[in-house]
Amino acid sequence: MQKKAKFQADGTTVVEANDDDNEDPEDSWKAELLVRIKQFSPAKFEQFARLLIHQMGVRIDAKMGKVISGDHGIDGFGYFQSDEFRTSRVAIQAKRYGDGPVGEPEIDKFKGVMDSFNAEYGIFITTSHFTDGAKRKAVQGAKSVTLIDGQGIVQLVEKYQLHISPVQTFELDDYYTEKN
Repeated sequence: MQKKAKFQADGTTVVEANDDDNEDPEDSWKAELLVRIKQFSPAKFEQFARLLIHQMGVRIDAKMGKVISGDHGIDGFGYFQSDEFRTSRVAIQAKRYGDGPVGEPEIDKFKGVMDSFNAEYGIFITTSHFTDGAKRKAVQGAKSVTLIDGQGIVQLVEKYQLHISPVQTFELDDYYTEKN
């Protein structure tokens, strides 16, 4: 087993065991992030989903936009302005699942609730993933639903740097460990 020393920008040194370079540090923090998000309470996950979607440009409605668990179908509501002439009503559904996928029935139900809120567009965010049937259902009909799965959440948290901070590290190459 090889060990690598990493020098962080704050001056600290971290020595890590490295098994054949299998684990990419980039993937490591992302995997940990998803594990942590899956541990949120349902209410905290819904709050997190609204915050993330707000960072993506959806203005959350002050009255209807912050619906708490037990809401009968939506977890948030807001408006997305695509240009100076067009604003769309957006319904948000957040489901914190373990490993089970979100299926077609959940998307179908959400689309029905979207109608009762006159939403033109929907965003369904989950910590797991979507079945192929759910993906097909999301784009059928006049109203589409954007699907964001666990990996998508991680990518968006990175893109919008939502409650994360980038850290610069350095890795020594073989020059420093070679014999004279």
